[in-house]
Amino acid sequence: MKPRPQEGRPRHGIPGKAFLLGLLLIPLNVYWVVTAELRWYMILTLNPLFVTPLFFLVLLVGLNVLLGRLRPSWRFTMAELLTVYIMLAVSCTVATLDYVVNWIRMIGWGAWFASDENKWEQVVFPHVPRWTLMWDRDVLRGFFEGGTLYRGDVLAAWAGPVAVWLLFMLLCCGLFLCLTVMVRRAWIEETKLSFPTVRLPLSVLGLDAPGFWLSRAMWAGAGLTLINGTLNGLAQLYPSLPHLPTAAHPLNFVTPPWNAIGWTPVSVYPFAIGLAYFVPLDVLFSCWFFYLFQKAQAIGGTAAGLHKVPGFPFGPEQAIGGWLAYAGLLLYLTRAHWARLWQALSGAERGGEGDEFLPRRTAAVAGLAMLALLLAFWRLVGMSFAGAAVALVVYLLVSLAIARVRAEAGAPHDVVSPEPMNLFRLVSSSLVTKGDVVGAGLSHWFWRFNRSHPMPTQLEALRLWHQTGLSPRRLAGPLIAATVLSCVVALWAVLHVAYAEGALAKCMGFKPLTGQEMWGYMALALTEPHGMDWPRLLAVGTGAAMVGLLWSAQARYTWFILYPLGYCVGPSLNWVWFPFLVAWIIKAAIVRYGGQRVYRNAAPFFLGLVLGDYLVGAAWAIIGPVMGFQGYGIFH
Repeated sequence: MKPRPQEGRPRHGIPGKAFLLGLLLIPLNVYWVVTAELRWYMILTLNPLFVTPLFFLVLLVGLNVLLGRLRPSWRFTMAELLTVYIMLAVSCTVATLDYVVNWIRMIGWGAWFASDENKWEQVVFPHVPRWTLMWDRDVLRGFFEGGTLYRGDVLAAWAGPVAVWLLFMLLCCGLFLCLTVMVRRAWIEETKLSFPTVRLPLSVLGLDAPGFWLSRAMWAGAGLTLINGTLNGLAQLYPSLPHLPTAAHPLNFVTPPWNAIGWTPVSVYPFAIGLAYFVPLDVLFSCWFFYLFQKAQAIGGTAAGLHKVPGFPFGPEQAIGGWLAYAGLLLYLTRAHWARLWQALSGAERGGEGDEFLPRRTAAVAGLAMLALLLAFWRLVGMSFAGAAVALVVYLLVSLAIARVRAEAGAPHDVVSPEPMNLFRLVSSSLVTKGDVVGAGLSHWFWRFNRSHPMPTQLEALRLWHQTGLSPRRLAGPLIAATVLSCVVALWAVLHVAYAEGALAKCMGFKPLTGQEMWGYMALALTEPHGMDWPRLLAVGTGAAMVGLLWSAQARYTWFILYPLGYCVGPSLNWVWFPFLVAWIIKAAIVRYGGQRVYRNAAPFFLGLVLGDYLVGAAWAIIGPVMGFQGYGIFH
């Protein structure tokens, strides 16, 4: 996919028409996503390619065709359409079940559910800074049961916590943006990673697959998923209608050792099969292989009697070691890039900044400043310097690893194991302060799963922009403005929906797990001291060693097809491991027996699977909320 410069267009400056349209659409998109996911639990954002930005992009492409016939001078350029798409995609990293909805789940949970039985008021409350959460039960009554947000006393009570966490969100997104600038050149221009999730937006715009909209294969794939999604949605209302279910259904085993397999859903999501088709074959194999490998550990361990060991097979601990080792491996393998970057930042090497999203020196200084502010934030919460530093460094390393996973595999990434709540459990409680425990609890909401992490989307935005051949700096204004506006609107939207419907009364997406996990951890950690957990620490080391061994074997033997990336991301592919397996079988057969020509000719069909599934999912996410029922969801 070579960049296509748009002739006659300036290489710098903000495309004003698109910038304004993006700002106007962001509140609509944010409110739509929050309503669908918080009120109706219809998932639109938990996969690497978000549903609503693609829906708007298709609408704008159709509008562009109409303008070409009626008012050619009003047509959008490809760069302008991409600008709107990117701004909407960025908004979905904030307005999502795994970010701002998680925030709303935790912000008042402790004050509302404290009781004589859990003793949170005596054990935990004295150590939690008042300015971080909502404590007014009268204000929370309207939030949990339904009431009025737009009263002076209610708005005043929410002003403090909202301002605190708004600043925190902006600092995190800004820090990731600076880190994205640091790796952009290495991962987009030099390494040329596959970026599977950018294929469909580029094809919709005609930047990747010319003739996409005229392809019979594409329409065949889109037609199948449009028809099936429509029938599945109607079958929810009229169960007697014929349809082909694609949602996840768990495998059930009742006899040992097979019952040790745990929760194992099998799905045939069309969009997941379509996206997986563009993942490199060896990476695709590694992803589903290591999902089953984790299940095999549990089954084999039960057969050998190891299930009596508390925590076996230590999946979360292996994941901690695996993700941190993978991040360290990325830094090592790109050491030449970091050396050149240091030379550029230190002034030993001049030039080369003209095409950067932000000047790298500016990004480095801004990133360090934001890192220092985040460190100061957690110190104000009460964390020790060491605890706060560990939490931030691990978050940066895992963010880097997640961005790389998305760039190479486009795979969902349920990454929760390395969060501070789990890290601090591994070491003696004498090494962890009470402030560290509180800080770990307060960070759980944004750590939980990381499925809509900002950094991969920022990197993908720059990869999409690279295809236009225009300067990345032209995208800086829209992307930064979209981030700020999305954070503000998302915080308003979750409060508005919660008060209008009642978080516990009607909001199907207001799940209790975030609050329960957070407060349960803090209460337990503050009351029950523990020593070093050596078995779990050994499992962390095992996970790290596995990543090292896999990389070493792959570097030494050309036939070795197991990737360290698969070891990290595979065990978390609960919802889509089977679509990955199906896609691998199909792709392997096509490549082996048809060659690259057949593979390329089949690509529009798989893009069509994704497009049709997403469009029908977006349609039901409009029809359901408007008509007042939980519509058909293409995922979860």
